[in-house]
Amino acid sequence: MKRFPEFVRNSMDYTGSSVTCLPVSIDSGSWEAAIFFQIGGSESKQDRRTLSRLTNGVVPVAVETDVIRHASAAVVVLRLEVYTRGGDDPLVGEVLLTPGETESHFETLRLLTAQPLIRWFFADAAYWIIHRQQNSLDGGEHEAFQNVLDEATNHDALIRMTGKYDVEAALTEVVSHYEFTGGGAGRPPSSQKTH
Repeated sequence: MKRFPEFVRNSMDYTGSSVTCLPVSIDSGSWEAAIFFQIGGSESKQDRRTLSRLTNGVVPVAVETDVIRHASAAVVVLRLEVYTRGGDDPLVGEVLLTPGETESHFETLRLLTAQPLIRWFFADAAYWIIHRQQNSLDGGEHEAFQNVLDEATNHDALIRMTGKYDVEAALTEVVSHYEFTGGGAGRPPSSQKTH
């Protein structure tokens, strides 16, 4: 794969996001959740340079998870940090998932509860891949993703019983707290969204 798959590009263009985590079928035909990180804009030139110079290497990455229990629906946040410049200035992106509403979001989290590794794909503004890597997932990480999925689905089940489930209201409020940058992934406090 030299470029992000077309459905990933279309999804990112439609939502205006520069990072996403989606189920894909890559090598063997089995499905897995993978991270796609578009790094465009002049503010990320050094990040692109660092990533494109890595040959068979890996850059340190981190994934943090959180569940926002909004009154209308649960929103899962995957905070992705890529340490292209050392430990104190990571490239940051956040993926917002609504597993109670969107089947691909539920499937993304379900896959993360069991798959042995997670693949990261980094691309330029035109979605041409400049770096790829994979990181293993262990039992503790699987359990953390399962806890997030359980918390979100349980929260949504209770809201559905009240008849007040409204994923758009929850997303609108969560997204209102983000400051967006033009031309690709930014650095804090600017974050990216996907939904």
